[in-house]
Amino acid sequence: MEFTVKLAQYSDMEECARVEYESMPNYPGYLRDAWHYFESQKGGCVCVYEGDVLIGIGRFTVLPDGTGWLETLRVSKAHQGKGAGKAIYKKYLELAHEHGCSSMAMFTGEKNVVSSHLAEINGLRTAATHRGYHLTDLSGGDAHSFKPVDPISASKLILPMKDEYNDHMVFNRTFYHINDANVRCFAAEGKVFEDPTDGSFIVCGARFQHNVALHIAMMGGNYDRCIDFAVNYAKAIGVYKVSCTFTLNNEKLEAALVSRGFKPDASDLITKEIVFR
Repeated sequence: MEFTVKLAQYSDMEECARVEYESMPNYPGYLRDAWHYFESQKGGCVCVYEGDVLIGIGRFTVLPDGTGWLETLRVSKAHQGKGAGKAIYKKYLELAHEHGCSSMAMFTGEKNVVSSHLAEINGLRTAATHRGYHLTDLSGGDAHSFKPVDPISASKLILPMKDEYNDHMVFNRTFYHINDANVRCFAAEGKVFEDPTDGSFIVCGARFQHNVALHIAMMGGNYDRCIDFAVNYAKAIGVYKVSCTFTLNNEKLEAALVSRGFKPDASDLITKEIVFR
């Protein structure tokens, strides 16, 4: 089937939000909330039309390290199975080439066979499996002596943790490789904090929807002190949920979260990736 494919403009936001709702009516969509953030980033929202009707969308974003990130792929239920998803991926690959991306990745639920298959037929392979935990009981918490960290110091703290975190840090289910470009960006955005009294540090914040949850991307040193800070910080900014998503092999981190009352998310996630060079 022939489709028309183009990148969205601001005037397309409501129609894109309609597709998001029609594809997943029981899912709390985030496209409207994140639209202005997306507009500030390199990339674009891919729109697929059947005639004059918008039937599918998918966001392509260039992350700070120059890699491509795929998200919000939605096709209206009435139009699923017609090839709109394939058309979106074709445009994804074109955008990755245009932006000179070294790789391109996405996440999906471990049991989402359709999404996983669509990624695989376009060359993406499983890079990691992740598990999410969340905390909504934010009683207690202590800021300790944590202070923001500058980009150079942040790299010195975080880069040695690359293997322990399987080369991934996660904000809002966006999976960032652990490298100097991403780390310096996090520090510049005020997401890296260190307690100089004992060297503990935490990377936390949100990519978008800052009023929904505080996301812990990494902790080092004394995990209890880090979690205390995260809880205190979340309450200070008016957020009442703390989340943490990590690769399954990080047993030390998982044990620390469980001991503090974090509950597991409904299902695990898999990251799929294609490397171009």
